[in-house]
Amino acid sequence: FRALRHELVHPLRALNEGRQSMEKTFAGNPVPGDAIDHVVNEIVQVVLHGNFKEWRYTNPTGQKQLEGLTDEQKAVWMATTKIFHPDPRVSTIEGDESELSFFWATKIGGPSHGFDVEGQCLLPLLANARSKVILVEDHQWPHNPAGRAHFKLLFARRDGGDVPVLWLETVNCDFACGHAGKDRTLEWLPAVVKHGIQKARMLGVMLSVEENWMHFLQESADGDGGRIEILTDVIVLRPSNGVVEASDYLTGKHDWVQMEEELTDPLTRATYTPPGDDTRGHRVRTDL
Repeated sequence: FRALRHELVHPLRALNEGRQSMEKTFAGNPVPGDAIDHVVNEIVQVVLHGNFKEWRYTNPTGQKQLEGLTDEQKAVWMATTKIFHPDPRVSTIEGDESELSFFWATKIGGPSHGFDVEGQCLLPLLANARSKVILVEDHQWPHNPAGRAHFKLLFARRDGGDVPVLWLETVNCDFACGHAGKDRTLEWLPAVVKHGIQKARMLGVMLSVEENWMHFLQESADGDGGRIEILTDVIVLRPSNGVVEASDYLTGKHDWVQMEEELTDPLTRATYTPPGDDTRGHRVRTDL
């Protein structure tokens, strides 16, 4: 019944019947069909059994992605944080408590990364414990969330250790909302960044955003004593439970098979470190 309430008949059917279309990346590179079959079967099964969210965080690959976090940090990451922002009167929320809204999330902001178009790009969001979205609920667009930003819990490689980092990507506006003249992306951006800062405080980890968002960090941190700076980091991508990873910000490949651990090229971003937390000193051993 929960799947029906979230209108998942279409997404589940598209993923189930569109497997062959997911056997290549956007660039045309091959994606192993047997791996696609396996993860799609798992997704359909856990949705129908009602344990989709639990599966995302407890499958072996998902547990490996979050390895090094404390139990408290894992619980905070798994929790669905929602924040109301009086100005500009929007709410930001990490999907919903069941996380079934993730199936529709990538339809916000364009036709790509959808369950029926480039479906392999949706699998990392559905299947990875490290992956979430921040949705923007705007009272001027009550039909569905008006905006969406990818939100990941990754690790930066520093001095042989892995440092947890919240990775926030750009904010996309729902096409229908934009066509109706309700695109308020520039007004939503500070709210989304503030959401990221609040989650970083709750987790006690660094937040990383686009380099030209430095002023949003400065405005949204409210002078709380956190450290705001430009840093260049290599990001660790532990194996994806969704066969591929998809991001225009981690690499220039858009989507790619990511079944082994990878390191990105050095990436320069604006960062916020909560007060009282020395991210440079927080190391997760990688030689275990």
